[in-house]
Amino acid sequence: MTKGFPAFVVEDPILCEVIEENVERELLGSYGYKRFIGARVGRSDLSFDSQDPECQSQRIVNTSLSESELEWPFIVLFQIMTCVFEGRVHDIHRYRAILNPLLFKTDGFPTIPLHYCHKEDPVSQGGLKNHRTTVFQAFLILTELLEKQLVLPHELDYRKQKMQTDSDVGSPIIQIALLSESTAFQALLSTYGITSQTPNQIESVYVWPSSKLVDLLYYHGSDERLGLTGRPKRPLGSLCTSRVWKIDGKTVMCVPLYQDKQDFYISKDETFIAKSIKLHLKFLRTHWSDSSRPTFCLLLTSVLFKKNSRTLFKLLNSFKTGFFKDIPIKLGRLQELITAASKMEILNVAPNMDFHDNRILASPVLSRKTLSIKSLTECEADSTNTKGESEEIEVDKRYSKMLAECQALEEHDLLALATTEPVTASNIIALIELSIRHGREYRIDGDTVTEIIEYHYKTLEGEWLALRCCAGFLGKTVDSLAPSVSVVIVSGRSLSLGVHDQTEILVEGPMHPRLLHEILHNNVGKQSLLHASLQQEFLIYIAELLVDHPELFKGILIIRVGSMIHVLQSVISQEEAPLETLPPHLLSKKIRHLLTCSKDFSKDVSWQEHRLINGTLGRVPDDFSSRVWLILQHQNIRFSCHNCYLVSGDILNTKVSEPYFAMKIERFLNCFSPHRRHFVIELFHVLSATLVRNPEVNLVEDFPVLEFINRSEVNINESLEAVSKKFIDCLIKFEFVKLANIENCIVS
Repeated sequence: MTKGFPAFVVEDPILCEVIEENVERELLGSYGYKRFIGARVGRSDLSFDSQDPECQSQRIVNTSLSESELEWPFIVLFQIMTCVFEGRVHDIHRYRAILNPLLFKTDGFPTIPLHYCHKEDPVSQGGLKNHRTTVFQAFLILTELLEKQLVLPHELDYRKQKMQTDSDVGSPIIQIALLSESTAFQALLSTYGITSQTPNQIESVYVWPSSKLVDLLYYHGSDERLGLTGRPKRPLGSLCTSRVWKIDGKTVMCVPLYQDKQDFYISKDETFIAKSIKLHLKFLRTHWSDSSRPTFCLLLTSVLFKKNSRTLFKLLNSFKTGFFKDIPIKLGRLQELITAASKMEILNVAPNMDFHDNRILASPVLSRKTLSIKSLTECEADSTNTKGESEEIEVDKRYSKMLAECQALEEHDLLALATTEPVTASNIIALIELSIRHGREYRIDGDTVTEIIEYHYKTLEGEWLALRCCAGFLGKTVDSLAPSVSVVIVSGRSLSLGVHDQTEILVEGPMHPRLLHEILHNNVGKQSLLHASLQQEFLIYIAELLVDHPELFKGILIIRVGSMIHVLQSVISQEEAPLETLPPHLLSKKIRHLLTCSKDFSKDVSWQEHRLINGTLGRVPDDFSSRVWLILQHQNIRFSCHNCYLVSGDILNTKVSEPYFAMKIERFLNCFSPHRRHFVIELFHVLSATLVRNPEVNLVEDFPVLEFINRSEVNINESLEAVSKKFIDCLIKFEFVKLANIENCIVS
């Protein structure tokens, strides 16, 4: 129902085919489809423990799951309707042949049962008296109408989830309105051929940050008497911010999420903003299915153009050609673009809404005297000076060393360091140390430590370590964090937040931005203020890579952000700038390079680095789960390490392809240090190869993995072949197997 009718949320035809094959293989029975793999839900008439609070979640107790599996014929109806929409005539006949024997007659009319349960002689459970069965009966009639072409598919697809008119075919024309923060800045941009509008020229249109629309949509559909709330307060994505809104008769536009609040230091990196715009355009080209044109506002401020913004200038000038790569682009005045969009989303739920206060162009950050506009000549000079300074970075001055130095300073020395000019990361760390000793309200020359750090956070440019420390201290959170977490979860992975080798928090589902803020600043921030901001950056880059290059994360079930930072810090050479001092766009390149190098063994990487990197990242080979499954299925065995176990009973009522089984393996591997974790993976590789080539071999029933690795005396620098040979010798020497004819099982 998600892949096909009525949702049609999966657009990739190859992925749809794979999903359908897997569903038919795992879930299709003789009497319809099962709802879950492994009989995880049983009959609705089984006994429940009334004292058990988990009874509310339909948990079955004291019942054999294998005897309580149900099969539901109505799902076959949705498969037939999907085939009608897609014109697959052969599959329509195939599913009809499955469905017809499952129907029974009621007053001479075919009737679909609610479900079948497995017994010696399966009988139907339920009938037309059941309301849900009445609904399915309506779908049965609708299916027959579709098959006989008495109802056409487009008449059921009024939202155009599947069907598209001829005018919708091809990439939509994406409309962009360029907005300048002031008349002076507009004149400056016009000298370089960039036409924009000022707040006064779009007076009739209200440009909001998307967060204001999130607050408004929270009341849409809410009803206190019914206990209903509106849309959850989650950030709006590209599809929502590219629409024209009519709110209480006023026209409202929203800026994209990456320009919502220029309150996070990442927005000061113009290369990152340019990359975000490109991703925004690519997403709209791929996912926009409406008949109207997507329209969004791009806010141009002096903050973005303080440096030599060649990347942004090149991008904006490319829009004037009418195309960006293969994406059609139209620049113009905002009022004209709204008319061309030809469609508005209407909302009438804005009681006591102050439209003027919500204007994003009235942001106090943009009106600060310290952010006044310069000429581009001055900007280029500044950028040259900044570049020269960055080349003189003392690479040994890492964050941990600076922190230790500040903690060891006497009070007067610490105060002197905090007030020196120019402001660098050392000043910020000294100010943070003062706040730890005396509190955040401690005053220096009449201003509190918090006020001083806030001022530096808004005025600093190019001092990325200082900005990251400020953001961690002030509790800043990037707006696109919750969508980034959702991207990770949707990819079938979990997320771990926390400093490496310290307490980590596992995120296994989408989270509200407020909860993410609490985790990052109340948990991670207590371990390291730097990590509270740095891990937000990593989350954004990881989400982007998961969308564009999902193959880089193959074999990684849990993405450990703190461990990834630790790996990058360890592989960066002493000649390079420390990780925490890199600008955001270079940091994203480092992450991609790390994942690319770790995916496949390279001659440029030693075996020690290969094991440490992949062990820390938590990567396993593609066929690892099936190899472990083979070992556990071969005999009754228990692998142990301290208080962690992996036993043959773990494969009962599961399948090798289930995430549940992969997670069981992952939890067992987490008991080992990074390099030993990789040795465990290599050990299971050897054991599975042994059992395949020698089925008569039996391992000891209680297999202490850590003890075995220690006894084998493997070295982290040895090749896979050498390690495999030592594992084979150890199996024979210490009698971990009952037969010893396995000398030919060396893994190459």
